[in-house]
Amino acid sequence: MNKPHKGIWVAYILSCFTPFTCLISGVIAIVYAGYRLDKNEDGEVVNSHYYGLIRTFFLNLTFFVVLIVTVATANGVLVGVSDYWYKSTMLDKIAYAIPYVGMCFAFAAIILWFVRMYRGMKQLKNNQPLNITTGPNL
Repeated sequence: MNKPHKGIWVAYILSCFTPFTCLISGVIAIVYAGYRLDKNEDGEVVNSHYYGLIRTFFLNLTFFVVLIVTVATANGVLVGVSDYWYKSTMLDKIAYAIPYVGMCFAFAAIILWFVRMYRGMKQLKNNQPLNITTGPNL
C-alpha cells in the first residue's frame, strides 16, 4: 500500500464503522476526505474513492433520516387515531408493526452499504477508480 492509498483506507474503515458509532466515524471520514480532496495530492483514482465515500455517506444519512421520520410519524398517527378517534385493534397491530418494517428496511440498507464499501475497497486494491453502481444509491 503506497502513501496516497493509506488515507483512503482509513476513510473506508471509518465509513464501515459508521452504522455502529452513530455517524461519528462517518463524519470524521467525510471531513478527512474533503480535506484530502481540497489538497488534490492523491491522484484521480483515490479522488474518485473520496468522492464516492462522501456521496455514499450523505445518501445514507438522508435515507435514514427520512426512514426515521416516516416510521415515527406513521406510528404516532396510527396510535393517535386508535387512541382518540377510532378504537381499533387492527390499527394498533399495524401501528406496532411499522417500526419492525422500518427496521427491516434499515437492516437491508446497512447490508447494501457494507457490500458497496467492500466493492469500493476491492476496486481500490486493484488501483481502479470507483465505479458507481446503477440502481438505488443507498
